[in-house]
Amino acid sequence: MNDTPLIEYRGIARRFTTRRGTVTACENVDLTVREGEFLAVVGPSGCGKSTLLNMAAGLLQPSAGRVFYRGTPVAEPNTRVGYMTQRDTLLPWRTVEDNIALPLRFHGMAGPARRARVEEMLAAVGLTGFARSFPGELSGGIDRKSVV
Repeated sequence: MNDTPLIEYRGIARRFTTRRGTVTACENVDLTVREGEFLAVVGPSGCGKSTLLNMAAGLLQPSAGRVFYRGTPVAEPNTRVGYMTQRDTLLPWRTVEDNIALPLRFHGMAGPARRARVEEMLAAVGLTGFARSFPGELSGGIDRKSVV
């Protein structure tokens, strides 16, 4: 088994400069996430939760400290990680399967492999029977046991 953490934050701080001055989103963050671990980051609005996710994705650089993905510093957009935002960011005019397939297509995944991956993802979240539905047709509280 590999002991290298999947994601690691070492001494992270992130500050933003606004018209009102400097705002500290997070400070002195040390966090290790191991492969297969399920983690919830909880806190009030503005405490840096999304900022930490954006740093792991390479969309933001820390003001202090370093972020690592599998032992390598994250210095640019990290296409090997993804996360779900708290807001619905699905394209309402595309079906569920089309929404899932879109980033796979952007990454150059071929049609047959893309379709297989979409089916795998749908099964993983209990939405196999809803592939051709539109996001507005799904309930946020679908009972996955009744779907599968």
